[in-house]
Amino acid sequence: MVLEVFPSYSDIGGSGTGRAATESNLLDSFDRLSVQSTILSGMEPSDGGGLTLTIAPGRCRIAGYIVRLTAAENFTLPDDSTGYIWLIITGSIPGAADTSLIRTDDLETPPTAPGALVTKYITSGGSISSVVDRERREGEGMIMGSYAGEGGEDDQQTIDLGLTPRLVYSRSRNFEWPIPRFNFAISNIFPGNVEWPDFDETRQGIPWWLLSSAEDWPGTAETSGGLGIIPDGFIAYNSLSNDVNGMNITGITYDYIAWF
Repeated sequence: MVLEVFPSYSDIGGSGTGRAATESNLLDSFDRLSVQSTILSGMEPSDGGGLTLTIAPGRCRIAGYIVRLTAAENFTLPDDSTGYIWLIITGSIPGAADTSLIRTDDLETPPTAPGALVTKYITSGGSISSVVDRERREGEGMIMGSYAGEGGEDDQQTIDLGLTPRLVYSRSRNFEWPIPRFNFAISNIFPGNVEWPDFDETRQGIPWWLLSSAEDWPGTAETSGGLGIIPDGFIAYNSLSNDVNGMNITGITYDYIAWF
């Protein structure tokens, strides 16, 4: 049997195509992550004046490739329009890959080439009215952490993760009975290819969640709290109607897992 395993111990420059640090081997190593294109760091959009959109340096993963934007890049937007800016990979993949910034009218019809969403924009009257990067995918992998509840009825708390998660699961550490605080919640799912909803005081903009407590199953926005993903983190909500159900109760510690 002839096998070549990459990487192998102390042999990254060894003989044989399968054991050398070729671009193809490195790409295959990243292949398990290639199903998602995501911003890894930086690449924040900003108003560059007039119709110029400025994208800060940063890096992202596109179709298994690491793409680095080493200097700020400008993109001229069409006036009186709303659209989305993507960084895409062009050329032969694998092979002579290159990158380009392109624009689409909506999220439902993304570029045909592999790409990472950078931002949504709105222009009017020869200038940029809005630059919002809330729809873009950010980060990869998962993180775990905890937070202390700090509110009563209808209170909420923002948990800042620095990147926008795809899904968050959280549960309380309080297993006391019959106090109904054995709560866990699953957030809404980051949509990725649809417009991000706006949250209101009744939380009806959140696509869905699940919350379980000892008192209330399966839980609704009115009778229990939940979790809602927002740009750079998530919100932990308490019940709209009482101070014993929810994910932000004073004196309770909550553990969470966030996936990107």
